[in-house]
Amino acid sequence: MDLLDQIWGNKNFQFFFERLRTLAMKGMNYGRASDYAHNGEPEVIRRVAAIVGTPSTVLFDVGANKGQFTNHIMDAWLGMSYQLYAFEPSKKTFEILQRSFPISPFVHFYNVGFGEKPGLVELYYDHAGSGLASVYPRDLSHRQIDFSEHETIELTTLDIFCKENGIACIDFLKMDVEGHELAVLKGATQLLSEGKIKIIQFEFGGCNIDSRTFFRDYYNFFKDKFKLFRVLSNGLRPIEAYSEKLEVFQSANYVAIRRDLV
Repeated sequence: MDLLDQIWGNKNFQFFFERLRTLAMKGMNYGRASDYAHNGEPEVIRRVAAIVGTPSTVLFDVGANKGQFTNHIMDAWLGMSYQLYAFEPSKKTFEILQRSFPISPFVHFYNVGFGEKPGLVELYYDHAGSGLASVYPRDLSHRQIDFSEHETIELTTLDIFCKENGIACIDFLKMDVEGHELAVLKGATQLLSEGKIKIIQFEFGGCNIDSRTFFRDYYNFFKDKFKLFRVLSNGLRPIEAYSEKLEVFQSANYVAIRRDLV
C-alpha cells in the first residue's frame, strides 16, 4: 500500500488536516470579508477607478449599513467627479447612516432595499444597526446570536429605481445584503441585458446557507457577460470554471467585471 494511502482519511491525522484546512481558507482570503484592512476591498476600489474611466462615475452601495464602505468610496474618489448612491433599508440604521456624513451634492442616501420585485418584507437582526441584518431569519444559534428582532422594510428593484431617477448606467455596484444578492441581481435584468452595469462586487458566505443560494447560481448568472474573480488582500484571483470546491460558506468578496472591460 502506498504511504499516502495510509495517511488519507486516517483518523490519526485528522487534527493536522483540519488545522491545515483552516490555514488554507485564511490563505485564500475566506472568512475575512468584513476586515477592510486585509480583505482586498481597497484594491477593488482602485481597480474600479482605473477601469470605469467616466467623467462622472456612478457608484451604488447597496446595503450601506452605517456607511463604512460608503466612506471608503468617498476617500478613493476624493477630488474626482462622481455620484454615489447609498441604500440602507432599516429605518434605525438609515438614521445613523445619514448622520454620519455631511450634506454633499455627490452623495445620495435612500432608505430602501432592493430585490427581485418591489414590496414590503421583514428585516431580521440581532440588534439595531447590526451588520448581519437580513431578509432571512438566519439561524446563528451556533454563534450565540439571536435573530429575534425585526422590522418591516421597503424593497424596490434596480431597474425601477434607475428608470425613476434617470440613471442610465451603474459603473460600480457593491452589494452586501446578507444572502439576498442574487435577488437584487434578478431585479436588474434590463440593466444587465443592456450592458448598463460594469462592475459588481458581492459577498458569498454563511448567509447563503439561510437564503439557500449556491455559488453555482452566481457563476451561471454571470458566466456569459462577466468575468468572475475572488478578491484577495492584494489583487484578484480569476475563477475560470465552476467547481464544487467553490461552495465555501465562509465570507469572501467576489467581483464580476463585464468581459469587454477585462
